[in-house]
Amino acid sequence: MTNKSSGDIRSKLALLQLAKELGSISRACDIMGYSRDSYYRFKRQYESAGEQGLRNLSRKKPAIKNRVSPEVESQVIEIALDYPNYGQARAAELLTARGCTISPSGVRAIWVRHNLETKQNRLLALQSALNQRQELEGESRRQVEHLYEIKQDQMGLECRYPGDVCVQDTFKLGNVGGLGTLYQHTFLDAYSQFAHAWVSDSNDASHARDFLLRQVAPWYQQQRLPITNLLTDKGAEFFGSKSQPFQQAIAELGCHHIHMRAYNGPVVNGLGARFHTLVWNEFYEPLFKAQRLDHLDSLQQQLQEWLARYNQQFAIAGRYTLGKTPSETLTVARHLIPEV
Repeated sequence: MTNKSSGDIRSKLALLQLAKELGSISRACDIMGYSRDSYYRFKRQYESAGEQGLRNLSRKKPAIKNRVSPEVESQVIEIALDYPNYGQARAAELLTARGCTISPSGVRAIWVRHNLETKQNRLLALQSALNQRQELEGESRRQVEHLYEIKQDQMGLECRYPGDVCVQDTFKLGNVGGLGTLYQHTFLDAYSQFAHAWVSDSNDASHARDFLLRQVAPWYQQQRLPITNLLTDKGAEFFGSKSQPFQQAIAELGCHHIHMRAYNGPVVNGLGARFHTLVWNEFYEPLFKAQRLDHLDSLQQQLQEWLARYNQQFAIAGRYTLGKTPSETLTVARHLIPEV
């Protein structure tokens, strides 16, 4: 939550508290600079969803009506992979010649959304796409790397297959209605961006361990997917003297634990933060505005239903997904997973 959002919430809470202390809504509104209508709206929101109900609705949601069609976006991605050396102007010219009218800035907007805005990123995405199509093996891989001068030592933390790099994080939801302070435990596959999440009233290491062992690991075992490297930040639940339960889970799974900030990884660059922004804007914010939640089980069930739609239906921008859903990306890249 941004400092501005926190300030808005504190100001609205102060108005509600001041009106209660003074016994006069009008005087409190005059002092705080709000109208009576605003007071009653804040009061309804607070009674319905707690502090989160007082948060301003995000104004940064994309204007979907201005976004190009999926067919055009698919062609722009295809050009980026077929001609990775082309800039946005030449790509726009080629697309227009093919009957797909789009401006250079429109091409760039799509490239940025899919992390294709630089030549290096387009070359890396091309390599990933060829891998998924089983068209880059052995000597062919070395030829492509030499041709496009892809240097492995400049690629940072690379995902080679689903499960190679996973991200676990904890997202504070704040004070939610009659449920108190809640946290979302999140687990993401950095390759496919397939997500698992669970809501809890605690962010300690024991809850992080239980989420990993009871919610995540059984699904990965059922799908015959590895958890090779697990990336976390250095939160108390993951790192330090209070993280022993989580460290025991890591040892039990036999995966490599990487301590770092998620936004420092070139490939997982802000992956957890972007997913948390998405789940907040698309799920939590509308839900908290619409209804008061008195039972954690109800919130848990609605979250799992949203996650199913996300994993099965959301077209995800990224170097490995390239506009496919997380489930589709898992399917096309399954052959990349090494046999144990």
